[in-house]
Amino acid sequence: MATQHDSLHYYLKEIGRFPLLTHEEEITLARQVQAGNPRAKRKMIEANLRLVVSIAKKHQNRGLPLLDLIQEGNLGLSIAVDKFEPEQGNRFSTYAYWWILQGVTRSLQNKGRVVRLPVKHWQVGNQIKRTRHQLSQELGREPTVVEIADAMEMDLTRLKKYLHSLQETVSLDKFVGSEQDTTLGDLIEGNDSTQSYLDLLLQDEELSGYLALLDDRQRFVISERYGLEDGKPKSMEKIGQKLGISRERVRQIIKKAMQTLEKCALSA
Repeated sequence: MATQHDSLHYYLKEIGRFPLLTHEEEITLARQVQAGNPRAKRKMIEANLRLVVSIAKKHQNRGLPLLDLIQEGNLGLSIAVDKFEPEQGNRFSTYAYWWILQGVTRSLQNKGRVVRLPVKHWQVGNQIKRTRHQLSQELGREPTVVEIADAMEMDLTRLKKYLHSLQETVSLDKFVGSEQDTTLGDLIEGNDSTQSYLDLLLQDEELSGYLALLDDRQRFVISERYGLEDGKPKSMEKIGQKLGISRERVRQIIKKAMQTLEKCALSA
């Protein structure tokens, strides 16, 4: 009987046979997809299966086998192919990234043991990590929770509230206890579930980094469009209703945001 490892090895070998597409080929195939050509859709999907694997790998060990994550990511890829508008001028991989990511993370929310939290929580978590590291360098020791809150200019109660929201992912007893001299090192040097939390922060740091490049409105629109907050993608019409703008204006905001993200990806 084939093992998960054998199945994965075979799958990776198979998708390696499909050639990547040039920008011109993407445009041609995308227009054929818009015209209802199923063969063109299959070619676009096949050429981007390795992108799905790359994204899925960043989210493994979070409650679902890698092959399951790849399968969910492939569904997101299929949606991206159907929705891609080559006239906007973006590379397909930039556009597809968000649909693939949405498929993978929603599958974890629905089926895995880790609960998907709003992007803002991960951004705060990353800020905590950076602040802790900076204070450790300055003080020559692990900073206290109070020192971290002061450095972040955040109310201690509010900081603890953020941490409590993560408790389904990691035990936070040591960190959010009543003792004010509890150190962040107590959390970081904790058990396996603590390590899972840190892994999650690292895996989502790339996403937070990309979103940080956008202005507030762009970030909101991208988050709503791809369901990054609640796992439920919204239509451009619904996003427009929330912001009091037209569907066309939402499309323009998405286009500009994608151009920013694509420049970042190319310069990385």
